[in-house]
This record gives sequence, C-alpha cells and structure tokens, in this order.
Amino acid sequence: MNTTTKDSHSQTKTTAFGLSKDLTVPINVKICYLKATRDVKDSLASLSQKFENPEVFNTLSNIYRFSDLYVQIAIYDGNSNVVSIPVQTSYKSFNNNGKREWDQYLKLAINYNQVSIDAYLKITVYEIVNTKPKVFGTGYLSLFNKKNSTLRKGSQKIPLFKEKDDDSNVLEYNDIAGLTDVESNLIRYEDGQLNRIGWLDNLVWSHINSLDNPNTDHDYYLYLELPNFDLPIVYSDITYQAKTGVQATPYSPPVTSNLPENENELVIYNKVEIPISSDLYDPDFQSGLNNQRYVLDPIQQKSDKLERAINNNSILDKELRPSPEERDKIIKILLKPSNFELTGEDRKLIWRFRYFYSKNNSINDETSATRSYLPKFLKSIEWENEDNLKEAFEKIILQYWSADNLPIGDALELLGDYFNPYVLGKSVLSTAKSTGPVAPNGQEQGKQTSELTQFDRIFEHVAYLRYMAVHRLEKASSEELLLYLLQLVQALKYESLIFDPNDLSKWPLANFLIDRSIKHAHLGNFFYWYVKVEKEDQYNSQAPHHSNSFRIYSIIQDKYIEKLKHSKENFENTKNQIKLVKKLTDLVELLRTSFRKNEATSKKVEFLREYLANSSNELLKFTPVPLPLDPSVMICGCYPEECSVFKSSLAPLKITFKTVPNKSHSAQLFGKKSHKYKKYPLMFKIGDDLRQDQFVIQIINLMDQLLKSENFDLKLTPYKILATSPIAGMIQFVPNETLDTILSMKYPISVLNAGGGNAGTSNTSGEQYAVSNNGILSYLRLHSKESHPVEPETPSVLNSSQQSGENSIQPLTVFLDLAVSPILMDNYVKSCAGYCVITYLLGVGDRHLDNLLLSSNGKFWHADFGYILGHDPKPFPPLMKLPIQVIDGMGGLEHENFKIFQNYCFETYTRLRKNSNLILNLFQLMLDANIPDIKMDTERAVEKVQEKFCLELSDEEAILHFQNLITDSVNAFFAVVIDRLHTLAQYWRA
Repeated sequence: MNTTTKDSHSQTKTTAFGLSKDLTVPINVKICYLKATRDVKDSLASLSQKFENPEVFNTLSNIYRFSDLYVQIAIYDGNSNVVSIPVQTSYKSFNNNGKREWDQYLKLAINYNQVSIDAYLKITVYEIVNTKPKVFGTGYLSLFNKKNSTLRKGSQKIPLFKEKDDDSNVLEYNDIAGLTDVESNLIRYEDGQLNRIGWLDNLVWSHINSLDNPNTDHDYYLYLELPNFDLPIVYSDITYQAKTGVQATPYSPPVTSNLPENENELVIYNKVEIPISSDLYDPDFQSGLNNQRYVLDPIQQKSDKLERAINNNSILDKELRPSPEERDKIIKILLKPSNFELTGEDRKLIWRFRYFYSKNNSINDETSATRSYLPKFLKSIEWENEDNLKEAFEKIILQYWSADNLPIGDALELLGDYFNPYVLGKSVLSTAKSTGPVAPNGQEQGKQTSELTQFDRIFEHVAYLRYMAVHRLEKASSEELLLYLLQLVQALKYESLIFDPNDLSKWPLANFLIDRSIKHAHLGNFFYWYVKVEKEDQYNSQAPHHSNSFRIYSIIQDKYIEKLKHSKENFENTKNQIKLVKKLTDLVELLRTSFRKNEATSKKVEFLREYLANSSNELLKFTPVPLPLDPSVMICGCYPEECSVFKSSLAPLKITFKTVPNKSHSAQLFGKKSHKYKKYPLMFKIGDDLRQDQFVIQIINLMDQLLKSENFDLKLTPYKILATSPIAGMIQFVPNETLDTILSMKYPISVLNAGGGNAGTSNTSGEQYAVSNNGILSYLRLHSKESHPVEPETPSVLNSSQQSGENSIQPLTVFLDLAVSPILMDNYVKSCAGYCVITYLLGVGDRHLDNLLLSSNGKFWHADFGYILGHDPKPFPPLMKLPIQVIDGMGGLEHENFKIFQNYCFETYTRLRKNSNLILNLFQLMLDANIPDIKMDTERAVEKVQEKFCLELSDEEAILHFQNLITDSVNAFFAVVIDRLHTLAQYWRA
C-alpha cells in the first residue's frame, strides 16, 4: 500500500507499507543464542556443596556452565491464551565459547494475519532435571510495536526471567529497553540500514567483540531473529459492517407478587425478541459460498431428505443393483481414506445401494468392494434424521452386519474420533440445551424432552458400533492385537470423550484391553508401558490437569495395576521391570554428571564396566525378570565386559544382558546359541523421544506379518523398540555393519577374485587385502564362508484364509554365479525389495549410507526413522532411496538378480495396496499422538501415505509406476552427491 503526504514545501513523499491482514505466511523465528551477562562460575555449586548435598547433580546448570538447554516458543493473545501449537528446538551440544548457540529456525502453525495486535511470543527455556523438563527461564516479545503499530523484525534481544512473573508485568508493547548503543547499531547494520564497507567492517569487528556488555539488568539475554520483510508491516484487521435490523423491544410481563413455590422453577422477568434480518452478513458463511465445494443449496438438501424418506421402505430400493459405472464410482469412494469427507453425491450413492452391499458383505472375497463399505455407509447416514437412523440400524446393520463379517481395519475406524455422539448429534444436543420450560403449556418442555430422547438414541447407536468393534477385536489373538496395540491405546482418548470418566465399567475398549492384558502377560507388558508413556506425556503437556483427556491414562493405569495384583507373579514381574528401568536411568544420569561432554569415551566405558561388575549395584546378577523390550526373554544379569557407552553427548548405553530360557517361550535371538545362558544386547537411551521410531517399527512389523500371511516372507528385520518414557527407551541391538563401513572395508584378495570361482577358498597366512569396487558383494562373499543354516519359515500371527498358499507366488531362485551363498543372496535380494517398498510408502527420509545396514546373514535393513511422511533435512530428497551400490551387490543392473529384485518389489507393492485400508486407519488413530512428523501436519498425514499407495491406479498401472520409481532412484545423481558429502562430514567429525 502507498500513502502520499505533503510537507511545508509542498514536496510529495510516498511511503510504501504492507498490511498484516494480507500476510498469509507462517510466523518464523530463528533462535540464535543465549548469553550470560555475569560470570556464571559464581552461581555454580561449590565443592563443599557438592559433598553436602548430592542432589545438586540432578540439575546440570548447578555444576556446568554450558549445560544442555532447549527453547520452546508459542504465540499468546492479549488475554494470555495460547493460540498456536508450541514448537521447540532440537538437541544441540554447546561449546565453551561463552554462550549457548542454537541457530535453528522454528516455524509456528499460525499465520501473521491470524494474530491480533496484542499477540506476543512467549519463549521458555527448559533444562532436563531427573528426566523431566524444568523451566530455566522465560522471555516475552510482543509481535507488534504499538508505538507505530508495526510488526517487529530483525534481531531481537530478549531478557530471560528466572522467576515466574505475570505476563502483563514484563511484556513491553513499545520500544524494547535493554539494548546498548553498540547492539542497536549492530541490529541496524544487520538489517541493511547502514552501509557496508568490507575493509572497515573487518577492523571494527575485533574491537566490538572485545567490548564488555554494560547491561547487567538480567543474568541472561536470549538473542533471536524475526523475518525482515521488504516493506514495513502495519497491523490491520478486517472489519465487517452489518446493517442494523429492527430495534429490539423489551417485553414486560404482568406484575405479580406471587413468587414461585419451587425455588428451582424458571421465571422470566424480561424478554428480548431479536428479529432475524436478511441483511446480516456472516463472513464465514459468505466465504463458504464463494467456494463451489461448500455451496449450500437448501432446495437440494430438502430434495435429498424427501428422497430418502420416500425410499426407506421401497421394495425396489432393496433389490437395486449398481450398474458397472455406478460400481466403479462406489469403489473409488470406498478407497478414500477414513479422514476424507464424503461429498453429497458420494453419500447419496452409498445410501442408494445400502441393501446390495450390506447383503454381500463377505470379507473373504478379496475382489469384493464391500470390505470397507460399513464405515462409508455410516458416514452417509443423516444422524439427525430419526427415520433415516432407524432404518439404517434396525433394517440394515442389525440384519446384515456383525463382528463376524467386520474387517479388522473397519473395526479400528469405528473406534476413531469420527463416531462420537456429541459430534454426530451436535445440533440435536444444542437444540435440547437451548430449549427451556418457558411456555406455560409445556410445549417447549416437551420439545426439549424429544430432542434429548433423540440424542439418547444417537448415543446408543454409537455405543453399539463401539461394542461391535470391540467384539471383532475379541476374535483376534493376543499376538495379532499386539500389532494394533499402539493405536488401540490412542483410541482410549476418544472413548474418554464419550463415556463417563468416573465409571470405567462402561468403557468397552478400556475394559477389553485391561482384561486381555491381565490374561496374557506378553500383551500386558506392552500395554503397561504404552499407557505409562502416554500418562507421562500428558502430564508434561499443557492440557488442563482436570480434563478427561489428562486423567484417562492415569485412571486406566490404576485400574490395570489393581487387577494385576490378583496375579502375583505378573505383578512382581512388572515391579521388577520398573526397578530395572530406574536403575538404568540412574546409571545414565551418573555417567553424565561424572564426566564432561568432551571427555574420552574410553573412560566412560571403563567406569560403566566397573559399575556393572560391582555386585552391590544389583545389575551384575538379579532375580530373573522379563525384559520390557521383549518379555519372551528372561534376563538375570549382564556381561560387563560386553557393555559399552556410545560416543554421544546423550551417553546412550549398550548393555548385554544375560538371559535364561523362559517357561512359556523360547526366544530365538540373533547370534549363536549357547547351552545355558544367552546374550541379549540392547541400547538404553535418555534424551530422545523414541515413539516415532517405535511407531514406524510397528508398521514395518505389521506389513511383514501381512506379507507372511500370504506366504510371502521377505526376510525383514523389524528390530524391537520400546519407549519407557517420553524421553527414554530401549532399542534392540542387532549385529550389523553400515553400508558406509562395508564400502570402505578392505577384503582379502581371494574374496575379490572369487567372481568366477569358489567363495570358500581358504586364506593363506600372508593374505593381502584391498578395497573392493563392489564392497557389498565382497562382504557377502566373505560371510558366505561361514555356516548359515536355512531359517525355518515363521508363520504369520494373522488369521488369514490366504495363508493356505492359494495366493502365494512361487519363490524365485537367485542366480549363484557371483560366488555368494544362495541363502545370503536370497536374504539380500528379498530384504532389499521389502525395505525398498516399505520405506517408500512411509516416506522415510534422511537416508544415507550410515543408516542403511547389512547383517552377516545377508539381511539388508534400515535404522533411524527420525524423518517420515516425506520430511527430510536434505534438499531434493528422492521418493525412494535405492543407492546404486545396493544394486551392484546383486550383480548390477543387467544381472538376473536385479530382475528378481524388481519382481519382489512389484509383488510387495501390490499386496500391501490390498491392505491399504488397515494401514491408513492405523495412521488415522495416531493423529492425536505426540509423533513429531505426524503432529507437524495432521491434516495431510494420512493423505500422504494414501498418495503413495496410488489406489486410483490398477495393479498393472501401479507396477509401471513403481518401476519408474526404481529407475529414477537408481539414476538419481543428487542423492549420490549428498551421500558423498555426508561421508565427508562424518570423516571430519570423527
């Protein structure tokens, strides 16, 4: 916008500026660094204090000048109400350079045009104390300067308040005080307001850095940067002018001195009648009319209702069959993900053929389009139309649908957030609440009773659907339930919104999960830890502590523990597991406080082994207890000499536990068998949220079981992960080598020259070694000399009719002209194909040669799932990560093994597409979970996975699509450059 003014000399000046109401971009903030104004050493605990009070070690800022901190920001309105989802910085280690530097950009899920002139940014700095976040300091920054109503920009210096203050006492809406003259000029310099002279700037910088900061009003100042727009942004809001209607006139009842005998009886002393004017302007409604998708045609709506009312009892409607064109349209509707809103035409089409698809609802027919019909049919019902609702449940659902013919994916959808009576019957309930006994003849009272009765029916029907879904879950084995348990625990949130939180006996899902977990200890193990983590996560969240969603997991955990006490053995096992995790947590904290960050890892390892070898610490030998990560494994101690500390500021531990055979399960572990004790290595980590990795591994395990249920075993390695708290957890340690290591290893000359000979050629004492130009193939040849027995086929835990083998394909035989054991090459080709498809479907990002792994048995697999759903820290990531080195390990692009690999990919992709409904519903139930990459874009999370399935394509078209993906990935040049840069960065970092 331009404004023109004239001065006293009649000269015209033009000023250009932007309006905040037109700024439809998210708010971005760069967190730069935190700087102390005084010597922090004075505030550290003295040596005597450390001896007198060991608890000072719990807070690292008491003993270390540059302790770990992270920053969380959120937008608040003028009434101190949060209006955006808080975001925080990722982990960053700090150097001894006088300040803590993050240099990270944070994007808030709110645009500039959505905030008011009173909005402000609340910056909270946290530190970790006893594995829980604790406020280190708080700062405030108003987004607009009310002195000139402009948006703040550029560098900002924010004082950090150590004590909790009222926002209004510390919030400054005008020019921010505290900047020195030098800092003010530096900000003007960085914002481009001062000319830059290179040779002069270099001379001044060294002098500026040597100046002390004279401003010591606060102990700490946080420096951050706001976007610098080309024009100044002036606050402006949209004002809607509505025409005034007829003046409302008060109504005075007859004067009477008789007060009601019943003190609760409603008496109206004044009544104001507000006429509805057709000239009123509703911006939300009007803007919706401009969008063709939301055109509201009352005539069409009335026509649809009349059509349904007329055809409710029509004999023709019951015998109606869809034409081929209508069948194709319905199939496309059924393939839509569960979070997709049906259009009016979709709902009408689904409703029209409700009898045909309900009668033919066999779930065993793989080609049947009715496998996902019930949820779509329920969404086509007019829930506030009594006749419509009555026919749907009494004549269709009760007659044709039951738990026996309900697919497990549809059962999970019925437990989601859509089927909530307070949402489906919202208008009915609001009408009932707004209607009061104001008429003497009781007409309003009767109307209210009718509305409440109608809502009760809606509630009963929704409750019936949830009970039917739970009955379907009851038919599943505990092993199958474990595949969905993560989502079922999340579904308890939606159940808390429907039923009375003080009466858990009426909760169908909660009671079922508790009872099944009590009966099956293996399932109960994971149920306890999943509920515990959600309880702690909600405790640390900003949800009100009195809300149902906050109390739900605490109530369920208490109920589960109460019932678990009746099983003494399982109760003692759970108590011992909690003690074990507590000991490991204390051990990690002890390591962190005993050593500096830059101290040699070898000293930490030595300290760890001495600590574990000390029997008084009760980790060398203890009463056998089920391992929380894998309760089929009983552990009774550890091997200190095989334990270690990983080179990381978080000091994750590698603990090798000593295991004994379980009474009811015999766990097959990686590695060789021993006669009595076995070994189970794992990583225990504090400081990272493992729930996203845990979720991805669960989906990989589910896909593996789905494929195995069709006799299609791709030799996947879904290693185990368990989050024991929102910031801690266990990871199974599987022996492996990274592809980066394999490609840089030196191999015996006999192995390198074994291409046309026998891979079993023995080495001589003077064997020479050299780097291979095909490291993966050389690695497979080297381990082909070892004995690798054929693994027995492990059946799927899913009860599928397809497991008989009717739909299984004939295993393809790999070619053996590469001097590699057939077992290893078969494992390699199959596992490469499996992970190639699965990581593509999940949109796994940040793939490089350090998280692509290969085991000595030939199994290829992925680790580290910090980025999913297409998110990636690197620019221009490929849709699928398939390095050419992986193809070379099969023999190259022209080898027959590569063709076999492609066939496995095509078969995997088509088979998983048939189970897309189940996978998408699992993602749908995780939308309210605290999974970073899902939380980042909850509206499109399910849609992103659905797009990868390409459900609109036929199987032949989908295979062609995937073949193009393989070709593009193999020929991706930019991905090769990124891998080289990553390897170089790792080299210099080491």
